[in-house]
Amino acid sequence: MNTRTQLMGGLFILALIPTAIWATQTKSQATSNSADEGISVFSQSVLSQSQPDFSWIYVKQDGEMTIGAGHSDDWEQLERQGNPYHADYLWVKTAGTPYVITDPAIVAQIKTAIMPMQQQGEKMQAIGEQMQQKGDAINSQTQQLLLNVATDKEDPKIQAEIDNLSTSMDMLGQQMNELSKVHESLSNTAEKQIVSLAQAAIKAGTAIKAP
Repeated sequence: MNTRTQLMGGLFILALIPTAIWATQTKSQATSNSADEGISVFSQSVLSQSQPDFSWIYVKQDGEMTIGAGHSDDWEQLERQGNPYHADYLWVKTAGTPYVITDPAIVAQIKTAIMPMQQQGEKMQAIGEQMQQKGDAINSQTQQLLLNVATDKEDPKIQAEIDNLSTSMDMLGQQMNELSKVHESLSNTAEKQIVSLAQAAIKAGTAIKAP
């Protein structure tokens, strides 16, 4: 394989990097926005297909919104108000009516429900960071390869390094795919538990209407 053929292979790999990194960031970033539905999403959790009018946000005592699914206006409102309840709580909205659940027993159950999903998300974030580093390294090596071609210098070591990095990226991508499948399952399970707990709290009068 000559240098110019190798270069095309390297550039093809480089072209794939932004897509891989975007997919990783979409799954592991704290927040992402959907322009079509105006939804802010934490930790890959999405509004339930079976509960399209139900949204929820878990808020910690310090006001940090750690996980949940809701329209962007809801996130912004809760961020502005901080945490007036001075305790961890669950904010939910169903049929357009917002509620707050602060009962320690229910909050403890919610924490237990979301913990596996959060832990899986942390694993995905770690893989995503590794993919970002590999992608940066491939970009750097490809830039050097371009420079060498421009100056008629050949360095097989650079192409070999790019090939090794791309192999590592493939392996990380496979790991991310498997983690993502597990995370989706955990997210669905957690959401069902949260919806059930919230609905029971609303029915029992434990949840209070929020402003």
